[in-house]
Amino acid sequence: MSRRPPPNDVLLLIDIQTGFDHPIFWGSRRSNQSFETNITKLLRGFREAARSPIAGTRPSIIHVYHSSFNPSSPLHASSDGINFQPYATPAQGEVVISKSVNSAFIDTNLEEMLRVLEVQRLFVAGLTTDHCVSTSVRMAANLGVTDHLDKETGELVKGRVILIEDATATWERGDFDSETVHRVQVASLKGEFCEVTTTDEVLKMVYGTYAST
Repeated sequence: MSRRPPPNDVLLLIDIQTGFDHPIFWGSRRSNQSFETNITKLLRGFREAARSPIAGTRPSIIHVYHSSFNPSSPLHASSDGINFQPYATPAQGEVVISKSVNSAFIDTNLEEMLRVLEVQRLFVAGLTTDHCVSTSVRMAANLGVTDHLDKETGELVKGRVILIEDATATWERGDFDSETVHRVQVASLKGEFCEVTTTDEVLKMVYGTYAST
């Protein structure tokens, strides 16, 4: 016996690029030292779920990368820093989107893509918590990209935007250390714009949806 999965889940990974390894450009200390491990676990879990033998929808992975207008930025197109981190390199068939501002929805086709997929659960992770991740989460909620009309009933189905708090990270800002900035940003998003959970909880959700029972 197996469970039929709900309409598509999407893992949205934002700006996981080698430019963030720069020793001083972003700051001296990053929050969440488990970031790399958790991104690796998420990608492995979603890729395994995408190979599920269960008939129906499959989870999707969308990679967003930042192409900065600032020529001195490690994320400028002329820099090797624009490349994806080795542990977050897109696999064949996974969607890749380029952006040049904080939001993954501005001047991209991300909104259209999510609506076509009729996503019910949008899982968000990446860099940085207080800039591109926060902005993209807020816009996802405001745009209602996880909401869609049921084809049979015509009723509005409300989806979920889910921030994976231990798969995001940031740097210190002014007098505030990186962990404080991270926690405050997550707290400001929770409830108003998204749900907040952890990598392990997301993997339980994904495996519970797509694994045979």
